[in-house]
Amino acid sequence: MRLGFIIAAIATCAMAVTCSARASGPALPSHPFVSTSGKAQLWMRPDIGEVKFETGAQDASAQIAASQLQELSASAMQLLAEHGVQEADIEAYEVEKKTVPVGEQQPPAYSMGRLFHVRVRDLAQWPALIAKLVDMDHVTNISSSFDRTDGDDINAQLMSAAADDARSKGASLAKAFGRKLGPVVAIARGPLDQVGAPYIEQQPGRVSRGTVPQTGKYSVPDSIAYSQTVNAIFVLK
Repeated sequence: MRLGFIIAAIATCAMAVTCSARASGPALPSHPFVSTSGKAQLWMRPDIGEVKFETGAQDASAQIAASQLQELSASAMQLLAEHGVQEADIEAYEVEKKTVPVGEQQPPAYSMGRLFHVRVRDLAQWPALIAKLVDMDHVTNISSSFDRTDGDDINAQLMSAAADDARSKGASLAKAFGRKLGPVVAIARGPLDQVGAPYIEQQPGRVSRGTVPQTGKYSVPDSIAYSQTVNAIFVLK
C-alpha cells in the first residue's frame, strides 16, 4: 500500500565546528556537523476499536454480591456477542473485592468488581454497542480508543519518511552554506542529548483536523493520527 504522507518539517539549525574547537559546555563532535529533525504524519480511518469498562455489585453478603456480579458479567458477555464480538477478543477478570461502610448501625457491605477489555473488529457495531453499555446499570468507568490492524506497518513507513525528511532538510542546509551532507553519526527518536537538543529549535507543525465531535452519538472517528519524529546529526563535507 502506497501511503501519501503529510510531511511537517520541524525547524532545523546547523553549527560547524573545527577539529581544534573546544566547548565549555557538553562535548561536541570534533568535525563540522549539522543537526536536523524530520517528521512524518498520516491520518487514516481506524478499523478496530477497544473499549474498557467495569461491572460491579455490592451486598451485605459476599455470596450474593458474587452472584450479582456473575449475572451482570453474563449480561455483558451476551451484549458483546450480540454485537459480533468474539470471546477471543474479550479479557475479563476480577479487579477487586473489598468491604465498604454503609451506615453507623450496619455492618460493612461487600463490593466486587470485574474489569472488561474488549476489542471490537466490526466497527459498524460500535455505536449501538457503546450506547447499550452506557445504558446498563452497574457498568462504570467506560473508556474507548481506536487503532488499525496494520498500525505497525504504518509506523514503520512513517519512520522511513521522517528519516528522509531529516536527510532532505540537512542536505538543503548544507547546500545553503556551500557544503555537502555526509553520513549520519547520531540518531534519536527524541531530543539528541548533549549535542542535538541545545541546537534544535522545536516549532509546531501543521495540525490536521479529525472528526468533528458529535454530542450524543457514539460514532467512529473519520480518521486517527499516526506520527513519527526522528532527530539526526550528519557530518558536513
